[in-house]
Amino acid sequence: MMAKNKKENPFLSLLFNIFIPVIILKNGNKWIDNLLTKYHVEDWANQSSTIIDISSIVFFVALIFPVIYFIYDLLNRKNINFISILGFINILLTGGIGIFGARLGLSKIWFILKEGMLPMLIGLMLIIMSKYRQSSFTNILLNKVLFDIEKIKSYIKDDRQQEFENVVRKTGFYLITGFFVSSIIQFILAFLIVKSNPGDPSFSNEVSTMTWVSYIAVLLPTALILGKGFLGFISGIETITGLKKEEFINS
Repeated sequence: MMAKNKKENPFLSLLFNIFIPVIILKNGNKWIDNLLTKYHVEDWANQSSTIIDISSIVFFVALIFPVIYFIYDLLNRKNINFISILGFINILLTGGIGIFGARLGLSKIWFILKEGMLPMLIGLMLIIMSKYRQSSFTNILLNKVLFDIEKIKSYIKDDRQQEFENVVRKTGFYLITGFFVSSIIQFILAFLIVKSNPGDPSFSNEVSTMTWVSYIAVLLPTALILGKGFLGFISGIETITGLKKEEFINS
């Protein structure tokens, strides 16, 4: 129970999911070229280029770190949240395109589509859940890590249940809007930044730029949208239950 209530370490998350992968993607090809030159094995590497794709190796090494963090966080906190799953899926798709894209003949369009379509598909999935899986949708918003769910439910009277569902629905609208806004931003950034195809040495560098630029560009507007939604959610719970936020938000 204690493990499930552990908070995520934001420094480790940024380090393993953003900073280290970006540094490796930006400099990996250069580092490997320098090593090959230093040990005079560049001729062997060129002859083996059909077997060994240096850009794919760089991609693989860079993406090991987010995977390691996902596994570490799972073991440490015993909790897989919605955002963690999405991040893990994104890592697998990015790695698949970066490592196998050249061999499968995939162009940059696949990466651009992945960047924009993933948040859009998640938004559509949330819309479907809000219509046909209301309890699952509520559980995404009323997260056990953030809220004392049992206390909240025990203070909601029967005659205010519909009002609570309306608050959940309104908060869900903000969450879904955040994903659609993220999708539009990701499409635009990927189109402007990624000019090379998978397998090209410059592709790794462009993906690294895309990683940190999109993190900043997407974070601010979506944080504002989601923040407004969750502030309204908390205010709604306070009004319906009569509790103060300090009484139902896990510290």
